[in-house]
Amino acid sequence: MDRPAEMAQAAELLREGLRNGTPETVAADDSEDDAEDEASAPEGRILYRRHRARERNKALRMKKIAAVQKAGGTLACEARGFDFEAVYGHRGKGYIECHHIGPLHEAGESTTKLSDLALICSNCHP
Repeated sequence: MDRPAEMAQAAELLREGLRNGTPETVAADDSEDDAEDEASAPEGRILYRRHRARERNKALRMKKIAAVQKAGGTLACEARGFDFEAVYGHRGKGYIECHHIGPLHEAGESTTKLSDLALICSNCHP
């Protein structure tokens, strides 16, 4: 169902909450009859969380891509050969993900070489 006015109001409430540090929740409009099998629940609250994350060197992605291109390769998925540029034209140019071959959480703190990385399309990587 298309409800642009309701979405605009929700977006403005979120922006206002972000500006003043007190995010508002948007109340559901109970005046509309929902289909009996359609469930609904409030969503969109802003939560603040603390967590640990493994540090990644973003420059390695660009170096991996440059190395593949320098060797005459295309930015195709190393798992199945999917090439976004070949399929989507200019919109897909340069689009590829770069992932560690061995999970970083298993390797722990270490030095990563370009050979430890693989170019993978988003279709192959969950």
